[in-house]
Amino acid sequence: MPIHSKHARRWFALIHVVLLMVLLSPLLAQAQAQEQVQRYPLVQGQHVAAQLVPERLAAVPGETLWVALRLVHMESWHTYWINPGDAGKATTVTWNLPQGVSAGAIIWPTPQRFDLPADLTDFGYTGEVFLLAPLSIESDFVGDSVALGAQADWLECDDICIPGGAQVELELSVQRQGLAPGNDAFAYGFAATRAALPRADINLTSSFGIRGGKLELLVQATENIFEGATAIRFIPDTHRIVDYLAPQRITTQFSSLQLSQALHPRPVQALPERLGGLLLVTTAPGQQVAYQIQAQPDPLAMSAAAEFSTHAAPALPLYLVFGFALLGGLILNLMPCVFPVLSLKVLSLAHSAHGPQHEQRWHGIAYTGGVLVSFLVLALALLLLQAGGAAIGWGFQLQHPWFVGALVFLFFVMGLSMSGVVEFGASLMGVGADLQEREGYSGSFFTGVLASVVASPCTAPFMGAALGFAFTQNMPVALTVFLALGLGMALPFLVLSFVPALARLLPKPGAWMLGFRQFLAFPLYATAVWLLWVLGHQGGVDAMALVAGGCVLLALAAWSWQRRHRRGGIWHQVWLVVSLASVTLAGATLFSPFLRTNDAVATTAETHDTTVEPYSAARFAALRAAGKPVFVNMTAAWCITCLVNEKVALSSAAVASAMTEKGVTYLKGDWTNNDPAITEVLRHYDTSGVPLYLLFPADPNASADVLPQILTEGVVLEALGRI
Repeated sequence: MPIHSKHARRWFALIHVVLLMVLLSPLLAQAQAQEQVQRYPLVQGQHVAAQLVPERLAAVPGETLWVALRLVHMESWHTYWINPGDAGKATTVTWNLPQGVSAGAIIWPTPQRFDLPADLTDFGYTGEVFLLAPLSIESDFVGDSVALGAQADWLECDDICIPGGAQVELELSVQRQGLAPGNDAFAYGFAATRAALPRADINLTSSFGIRGGKLELLVQATENIFEGATAIRFIPDTHRIVDYLAPQRITTQFSSLQLSQALHPRPVQALPERLGGLLLVTTAPGQQVAYQIQAQPDPLAMSAAAEFSTHAAPALPLYLVFGFALLGGLILNLMPCVFPVLSLKVLSLAHSAHGPQHEQRWHGIAYTGGVLVSFLVLALALLLLQAGGAAIGWGFQLQHPWFVGALVFLFFVMGLSMSGVVEFGASLMGVGADLQEREGYSGSFFTGVLASVVASPCTAPFMGAALGFAFTQNMPVALTVFLALGLGMALPFLVLSFVPALARLLPKPGAWMLGFRQFLAFPLYATAVWLLWVLGHQGGVDAMALVAGGCVLLALAAWSWQRRHRRGGIWHQVWLVVSLASVTLAGATLFSPFLRTNDAVATTAETHDTTVEPYSAARFAALRAAGKPVFVNMTAAWCITCLVNEKVALSSAAVASAMTEKGVTYLKGDWTNNDPAITEVLRHYDTSGVPLYLLFPADPNASADVLPQILTEGVVLEALGRI
């Protein structure tokens, strides 16, 4: 239909113009982009092209201009990161800048890892990469334009490596005020590079040391950045520190990470003053987040010369180590944490002391078997977890709130049985059974098991050297040391059961045993209360209340269990159901989310004494660097030996006065919940559990005075007098 209206013809022409612009816009944009690209010459090398490009189209005096060395690699060719790995050379940029312009350090994107033949590993880039650098332009810069230049040198590699390089240049106009327009042609490269840079909103403190031919790195963050991570990897920016093919054993807990990796087979000859690098954390969706690490040497680490050279510390003779373990196990019987359980064995021995000799011996053997099996299982679990990279030590099971809660239940129920509230028979620790019968042997065995479990958080004299030695040996030798420790603990009862003359010194069975048995319930109740207190340090009052409520349910279960024997018919079944339901509900509390480690509780509960500071590697390093004497107390709420030492020796007015007079700073490390930083200190001093007491003199280069594990006020004052 013809177009007769003049107005319609105008609209028709306008539509044609718009359509033409739409059709030509890609060509115009491409031409504009091509024009911008041509402003920054692309220097073509043999396999890598280089170009210097700005983020904005003009330079503004007084502002920072970001530029990038853009490298474009041919397929299968690569250049190198700041740490090239086993072979290669990092790309370098030598600037040629006018007066009034200065360049900052290159910002390196996260590199790729190249696993090469001959067991070599490199780090670098393929495809297109932007190496960013900030240029500072002084506010009084004179001129209408600024000419920027740089000499870039690299090593380009595929099957062979060839030195490469290019002289790159660009010229920009100078804009006196306002924000210069962006460089749209290369905005994608700047944006992508910045998106992959390490996060700057998370504060990380880290330290490193060398131990046993391995790099050990400890990282602590202000947020829990490791939760939900599917993979974590550390890439050092320092050449020839670690063996890149060796596995990285990583343990995380909340906001802490501990990493162990074998040293490079051709290590550098000196311990570096710092260790930087990237910590790459991959989350469940597959997103990788990078964090910058700047680790300082651990002040407790050995000297560089000693650690980076191949050497072996003089080992103790095996017979001496086994002797220490045997003696340490023997002393464990005197520890307060073991007494409530050993009281059960005293009762059973008194009951059977005047019976047939062969039964006494079998009871002693059964008890010893329970102790040895328990120590063997604990040792296997501990050694396997440590081999898997876990930062744990002796008594590690009591660092889990659910385990502490289960022990509270066990001691409470045992106390009920000893009090006569409920009778469970010989199957439960041999309590209330006729131990002269054959089934009593299982009671002796499980009494040994329980004694071993509650003894594990205690560290007796001579145990430290034996355990420290065990954790540096192969599995058979380590397990033998633990068996010697268990044998030492079981030895007194084993001797009593095999020497009739000693056994007959015990009083004869009689009516007194019923009262004594009921009296022994109270140490069991006291132990349950102590474990509740430990639980409070781990999970707070909510955890304490939850487990205390579980004890009420267990008391209801015991009462219902007894009533079912007194009623017949339907009531027998009713009380049975009530008893079983109560036990089930009590057990369910151990899986409650309230029964979890609460770091905030553990931190605030470290000490109420304002003269005592919580231990941290950073604070310790600062005090040592300042030439201040330091006393370090590594303790835990579940370690009764630690608590007794603090009350008897460390809290006295004389010790406090001596520390003040000597200018000693008291640092207290709480290992109630697993803390990799404290675990590392324990490992360094060849022990696997608390307590550990270290007194450092003012001289930053002097070694620590390691105090005994059983303290008196005199021992501490004597040590303070030596500094």
